[in-house]
Amino acid sequence: FPFDTFFHYDNGYRILLGEHPVKDYWIVHGFLIDYIQAFFFKFFGNEWKSYLYHSSIFNSCIVLFSYYIFRLLNIEIKKSLAFSISIAVLAYPVSGTPFVDLHSTYFSLFATYFGIVAIKKEKSSIWFWTSLFLCLAFFSKQVPAGYTIVVMSIFVLFLTFKEKNIYIILYYAAGALFFLSLFFIFLILNKISIYDF
Repeated sequence: FPFDTFFHYDNGYRILLGEHPVKDYWIVHGFLIDYIQAFFFKFFGNEWKSYLYHSSIFNSCIVLFSYYIFRLLNIEIKKSLAFSISIAVLAYPVSGTPFVDLHSTYFSLFATYFGIVAIKKEKSSIWFWTSLFLCLAFFSKQVPAGYTIVVMSIFVLFLTFKEKNIYIILYYAAGALFFLSLFFIFLILNKISIYDF
């Protein structure tokens, strides 16, 4: 899949040249992954290995967070380790390089993990991170993130009423508002019209 494989490589390089998606060239996906790739190129050089570092580091984060969640759910160490190794083999190695569908899916997974942590630790403030990661997922690719956002939002609303804890939904909304504020600042600083976006 040469078109898919090099998609973010080219766009990440164009961002380093001072161009911006939507403003300077057309894209058919969310632009977050392109900016993440530009970050990797900035620090590791404009090389293929920098491209692979992106997906490898992301894969490592998925594995470590998954292991943490398994242990939080009191799954025994051997099983947690086996599940985590399975995730390491099946998560990002499927494509090998950064891919919008996978980024969106895994940002959604991180959001779900933060929701689990918030429930298990009974900390309403963690719902902030849940919605923030859902926004990251949406700005990577709208589907599947849109589905996760709808389901998670309904769940947060239900949990708020069930627990009679208004802070759950307030922190959840705060994460989204924080992200959207940063997004609008980004558009203004880069002179990208909301209409074009």
